Amino acid sequence: MTQSTLGDTSGTTPSAKSSSRNRSPFRANLSKADYERAFDILEQCSGAACLPDFKERAVEAISEHFALRHVSFFAGATFHTVFEDSAPLTAGKTAKMLPEYQDRWARYDIFGTPAAMRQLVSSGVSSLDELQAMGQLPAAADAYVRYFLSSTWRMQTAAALRLELSAGHTALLGMFDPEPGKIGASEAATLRLLSQQMSAMARGLPASKPQAALARLSVRQRQVVRLVADGLSNAQIAEILSLAEDSVKKYVTRILTTTGCQSRMELALLARAQRI
Repeated sequence: MTQSTLGDTSGTTPSAKSSSRNRSPFRANLSKADYERAFDILEQCSGAACLPDFKERAVEAISEHFALRHVSFFAGATFHTVFEDSAPLTAGKTAKMLPEYQDRWARYDIFGTPAAMRQLVSSGVSSLDELQAMGQLPAAADAYVRYFLSSTWRMQTAAALRLELSAGHTALLGMFDPEPGKIGASEAATLRLLSQQMSAMARGLPASKPQAALARLSVRQRQVVRLVADGLSNAQIAEILSLAEDSVKKYVTRILTTTGCQSRMELALLARAQRI
């Protein structure tokens, strides 16, 4: 965990900084079981080949290891646009909550308040319990909690985990449960550790499965893709690469299957976007 995760220690001596880190509740609350849970989640997410795959693994892992039944994954180009994600990944009741949320409540989300944003940017995690403990919530956020989360959907636990994605994009993994207190001090501390490590994974992932598939193509397949992107026919590609035209056709068919592209045009656009 970085120093920023543990709080501001500016103006203290090196020994005082060390002492401050040792006293931090984010570290002090982590037990062996907490670290094991974090490692299990990271291992579950580590095999993701692209962002969509990572989203699915992250939601499943968080739900399983924190016993949270309702989890969502929103992403956006900036922190503020995360809440406007038109096609987030949802699990449990968050799928049923989504239409009302998008239509009425997204702009009032408690995790978009200044206090929550400060927590999410500085430590990667914010929870409803922590925000309520700080004092009175803004009126709109309080209405969101009272009427949307509590009265309509009976959610007593709510928390958000912030992740950094590629190209400077941001994600918020929302966690909800009808049982109160599901995100306590040790859970929040574990999630703060996960925020950094999962962000490191997510930042290096391509945004789509076809992009991930392009990265796994052989040298010869990538040569074919580049020529397809240049608009050449199978006959022209065969002449340039000294291959039989039938071999080029087989290459193109296999590449389309591997990347999930439906046509040469789609493959060409993908290759140009990725500068392959």
